[in-house]
Amino acid sequence: MNKRSMLAMILAVFIGLVCALGMCVQRNAIENESTTVEQAMDYDAIVVMARNDGYDLDTALQMCRDAGVTSFTIYDTTLNKLTQRGELSLVTKLGADLYYPQFGITDKSYDYYLIGKPQGQTDLYFDEVVSDLKTRLGDDKVKIMSHGPYRIVGIQGVMPGLGDVNLGILSADAKTISDHGFHVILRPTNYSNPTKEQVAHFFDRVDQIKNVSGIMFVGKEVLGYTPVNAERKTMLDYTADNLNDRDIPFYMIESVNQLQYNQQDGMYDLAGLVHYRTARVYAMAKEELEKITPEEAAMRFYISDLERNARVNLYPLYKKPLHGMNLTQTNLSYVKMVSQKLTDRGYTLGRASIMPAYYPNRLLLAITAAAAACGFVFVLNLLLPLTDRKNYILMGLGIVCAVIGAIVAKGALFLQVWAIGCATAAPTAAILLALDHWKKMKITKKLGYGRVVRDGTIGLFFAVAVAMIGGLYIAAMLGNIRFFMEFDFYRGVKLTFILPLILVAIGYLRRFPLMGQTIASPEDLKVFVKDFLNIPIKMGTILILAVLALAGVIFVGRSGHTAGVPVPGVEVAMRRFLENVLYARPREKEFLIGHPAFYLMVAALYRKWPQLLHFFLVIAAAIGVGSMVETFAHIRTPFLMSFIRGINGWVTGMVIGIGLIIAIAIVSYVTTWLGKQVAHRD
Repeated sequence: MNKRSMLAMILAVFIGLVCALGMCVQRNAIENESTTVEQAMDYDAIVVMARNDGYDLDTALQMCRDAGVTSFTIYDTTLNKLTQRGELSLVTKLGADLYYPQFGITDKSYDYYLIGKPQGQTDLYFDEVVSDLKTRLGDDKVKIMSHGPYRIVGIQGVMPGLGDVNLGILSADAKTISDHGFHVILRPTNYSNPTKEQVAHFFDRVDQIKNVSGIMFVGKEVLGYTPVNAERKTMLDYTADNLNDRDIPFYMIESVNQLQYNQQDGMYDLAGLVHYRTARVYAMAKEELEKITPEEAAMRFYISDLERNARVNLYPLYKKPLHGMNLTQTNLSYVKMVSQKLTDRGYTLGRASIMPAYYPNRLLLAITAAAAACGFVFVLNLLLPLTDRKNYILMGLGIVCAVIGAIVAKGALFLQVWAIGCATAAPTAAILLALDHWKKMKITKKLGYGRVVRDGTIGLFFAVAVAMIGGLYIAAMLGNIRFFMEFDFYRGVKLTFILPLILVAIGYLRRFPLMGQTIASPEDLKVFVKDFLNIPIKMGTILILAVLALAGVIFVGRSGHTAGVPVPGVEVAMRRFLENVLYARPREKEFLIGHPAFYLMVAALYRKWPQLLHFFLVIAAAIGVGSMVETFAHIRTPFLMSFIRGINGWVTGMVIGIGLIIAIAIVSYVTTWLGKQVAHRD
């Protein structure tokens, strides 16, 4: 009764698939241009560590270059840092009277005195420090007092934390970095209620620094952020204009849950104002580094670059050396491992690649979204067949909503809703279409295990193909710069893991008799629920349900980005092995659960296993194709990697599934043969 409309839906889906493939090709080209990774370390920390290990500066920096380090971060200086390095002296008024009469300080109206180097000695820092003090504290609190043998500055105000006040980035230190051939990553802190003059002071200093590759803010705010709403936009606009004028991208540190970024006030507004000239930074916590080996640390950085488009690696330092190495060698050893893995993979090391502000063609997006809406109606008909007239009405409404959402609507909500629809519809269709095929076969006798392998392989191929269509739709529709950089991201991960299983269960109950009956109407459902609740429960049943419940908790808990079920060490080792030998590691839900279960599902049908077992195997098979579709929703992962991950999951799952069927066949034949031998002797 709905053959024509169903064919129209299928045609629409394939038209949308052509458009989606076109957008995916464009997206892949954009991603292939973003393959330069910046390897960064803290300059001050490296200098101190190398000095303690007996290396001079030139030797230490050459060791860093050999390890693949391309950049150093440089922070605002403090008076304490400079006095520890012997560049300046900071004394109190009392100290000047009692211990430093040689400075000749006669004006005792100031609380602190900053003393530079004696005349005749090179002083690279004094003038910039005085300028920064005036900017941070105010001109009225800082006064140059002497130009005699010692350069002296008086500082007004009792400030116990004066030595730790962030002043500014010193151009002399930055010059040392750039002169040795490294990029400079600026790490300033915001001013308190910043003014344009203060922000301009920072950028005046930046103009004296060569080879700046990016800026990465320190603290809870970006530079220029002010809590005063009336001034906030103006100040962030001013910061963004300065960054844009100097072609300095905004580096953003990834959050510990690997979703979006460590929160800083004003960061997302600033990212938009710099036209998303941003890069994702992976920076492992020092406490986490101490818990793992250098090999594991190297893999985490490497995988972050591959799978999450991190283009800046900010390396922390181990506090203790490994056996046979000093601390400098220990820390540079794991950086070198990452560098080697990246270059072997085809990446280059240098200034971080910045993705262009890419958005897909609006017309192609609208056609793809409209085709997806037709696909949703198609899946609805797999669950509840409708007449042609009703289908055409629903298709029309879906197409109108899709076109409005793709061309007119602003923001990510429409794309997120449509992606959830694809992630739900595609795996549901993949399994239900397979069930419809086998239901038409009307199997009345047991079929051989060879048929199970053959038909299971063919069936899995078509199920994977249908699921892949849904994944391509998602990859195309969400493929824009805001999703690449996770200013927007796919929502409803856990929902789209569970919802297809529910829909497949409903579709199964409408097709196959479970407990002797199918469900074709609300009345049938009432009878089924009543009979189900009256099933006698045995201890074995309780244990099976407990195992299934535990599996469900793990299944849901391991999805998404929130802290959930931990990953055991054995699984971590398996993941690392697969990451080293394959281009893209397949997901366990696919090659260990879903795809092998697909073969068992076929075996249960062909070998006349209990109907309840067949039902649960169908649900398990849906997990695999559902996971494959959801893989494409990780837009931060390059499209090609998601595609190959799905293929790898299908191939490895197919191998395991066939092996499982062969093992079952062998056990079945052996036990049958043994049974005949026993019966013959009797």
